[in-house]
Amino acid sequence: MDQPQTNETTLRWPLSLSTEEDIVARGHDLAQAAVDELIDELWRRARSHLLDRGIRLSLPYYDDRQLSLRWRDFTVIPRGRILFVPAFVVVAAEREIERVRKDRQFTDSTRRHLIGLLEKLRLAFAQPAR
Repeated sequence: MDQPQTNETTLRWPLSLSTEEDIVARGHDLAQAAVDELIDELWRRARSHLLDRGIRLSLPYYDDRQLSLRWRDFTVIPRGRILFVPAFVVVAAEREIERVRKDRQFTDSTRRHLIGLLEKLRLAFAQPAR
C-alpha cells in the first residue's frame, strides 16, 4: 500500500499567521458567547428568585486597542430587597449604552461592539421570559 505524500508547506509552523482582524473577530465571538451565557444564567436565576437582593453585572467585551477581553461593570438593581423585574435590566442596559456612547476611551470598533452586546442584553429582557 502506498503512503500518502505530504506537502512540506502544510507541516510548517505556524500553519497560518492570524491577522489583527482575525484576532479581533475571535475576541468579539468570544465576548458574544460569554454574553449569551450571562443572559441564560440571569434568566435561570430570575426564575429561581435569586436576583431579588440586587444585581451588579460584569459584561465581557473585546477591546481591540488592547487586544484583550475586558469587563464593563454596572449596577442593575442596588443591594437590598427589591424584587427582580426584567425591565430593570432593560433600563440599566439603556443607561449603559448612553454612557458608552459618550466615553471616548474606546475605539469606534470597540464602542460599536460593546453597544451591540449591551443591546443584545437589553433585547433579551425586553421580551417575555424564556
